[in-house]
Amino acid sequence: MRIERSHKASQQEAIRKIDSFLDELMKRDFPGGVAIKEPTKSWSGNTMNFSFKLKKGLVSTKLAGDIQVEDGKIIMNSQLPGLIKTFVSEEKISDVIGQQIDSLFPAKK
Repeated sequence: MRIERSHKASQQEAIRKIDSFLDELMKRDFPGGVAIKEPTKSWSGNTMNFSFKLKKGLVSTKLAGDIQVEDGKIIMNSQLPGLIKTFVSEEKISDVIGQQIDSLFPAKK
């Protein structure tokens, strides 16, 4: 899955917003008893590598990817495990993530 979004923030401000957002996301409670376990993230320059396990009951699956923050653009790459796509379409997941990124970088009027 690849998601690209534009932004008007400085690269450093965009990195800070993405970093803070992922910290908050990994601490959230999710509906249906889904939990995030073993979250990791690391920055190398303007690229964040992330991974975590999504767990519900005895079932868990790992999600990993990277987010590149460029001047004016954010690019997220991740392979969705088949288990996740069984329950939610990749298109729906992409739309929700895109909306979350858009909310971090509202268009200035």
